[in-house]
Amino acid sequence: MRARRLDPHAEPVGLIANMRRVVHYRLEGLREQDLERLHAQFESLAEARTWCCNPPWIASSYSRGLFEMEYFRHLRNDEPYVGAAGFVKMAGDETDALIIAIFIRDVSAEYGIKASMKDEDHPLAKLRKLEFQAGRLPSGRALEDVLAKRPVIKKVEGERIFFYPPTFRLHSQGPPSPEWAYALCGIRAYAPTLLEAEQEALKILRGFGHLGA
Repeated sequence: MRARRLDPHAEPVGLIANMRRVVHYRLEGLREQDLERLHAQFESLAEARTWCCNPPWIASSYSRGLFEMEYFRHLRNDEPYVGAAGFVKMAGDETDALIIAIFIRDVSAEYGIKASMKDEDHPLAKLRKLEFQAGRLPSGRALEDVLAKRPVIKKVEGERIFFYPPTFRLHSQGPPSPEWAYALCGIRAYAPTLLEAEQEALKILRGFGHLGA
């Protein structure tokens, strides 16, 4: 069990408080025997990268931490059909939100369950509420189809990294790529997942920094 679940830094309160964007996610239809594996998957995701937001976490009947147990108990009073849930406070990095959305989609596909993600302050209206059934949107489309029209931009040390979903077309007549593309410092490359694309892009960025570029 990870000791750090929420952002430990104190935040301002009152009229001058800086309201932070919060992303909520819910999972329905989980079997009890799947909960241990689900928690391990969230732990692995939390440790897989450096998050600008607090690392993703999950609460369910399998939880043993006091906060998670109380959060889930209160949630089930209002939403008895929810099998697991959590939330994160965003910190201005859109890749955080997108990696979580892809992860929730993948969990929905793996377990064949309904999953939802609510991000009411997302700059794009179509991404403020996402629902998945066995990994697909209610329309039957893939999440990448919704993301196809624009790159995701991550700013690191003054440098912009562009991430392009597999369905993104660089040219209107060009074919989509089967992988995530990323571009920085005049370099364009590909990786199977957004998480891997981010890791490779950061390695390149560190390499340029080391060379003094």
